[in-house]
Amino acid sequence: MYAIIETGGKQYRVSAGQSIEVEQLHAGVGETVEINDVLLLADNGDVVVGAPIVEGAKVVATVLEQGRGRKVIVFKFRSGNRYHRKRGHRQAYTRLRVEDIVRGAAAAKGPVRRTTVEEPEVGADEGIVEAERVSVDELELPSRVSKALTGADVKTVGDLLSLEEEALLAIRGFGAKSLEQVREALEAKGFVQG
Repeated sequence: MYAIIETGGKQYRVSAGQSIEVEQLHAGVGETVEINDVLLLADNGDVVVGAPIVEGAKVVATVLEQGRGRKVIVFKFRSGNRYHRKRGHRQAYTRLRVEDIVRGAAAAKGPVRRTTVEEPEVGADEGIVEAERVSVDELELPSRVSKALTGADVKTVGDLLSLEEEALLAIRGFGAKSLEQVREALEAKGFVQG
């Protein structure tokens, strides 16, 4: 089981028993801290994605060390102006050991599964035969989309309906916006029900 948390404006992938360095937290060594900004939980293939955080989930960690990173020299110089400034900086950090990842209410809701868009069904065999006779040019798509489809040897609406979304997106010059334009054109012409 692992979680993606956010603290100090940065995101970290953590699992139980792991030690991480985060931006300084105001807690003493040995104290327990709870991080409630859990963006994602994954447990044996079950993935719960927050919107933006997973409700009720938290990561419990113990503070191992409060420290400062290595020195970084910041040197500013302007030639001809007799301007130079030299400053050193050591970034403060907190080292944590992740003790537990608590699912909370996320366990009750269950995992969020990504749903794929179902294949458009044309209907009866006569609809498929009709789609085989209609050229892609008759869909009145933008010229860039039409050129991409004809370049990929998609000449008829039947050819277009036989392709899956992944295959369409693999066509060079064909993106998500083009896919949406094709869907709208197919719905407008009555080949697909919305």
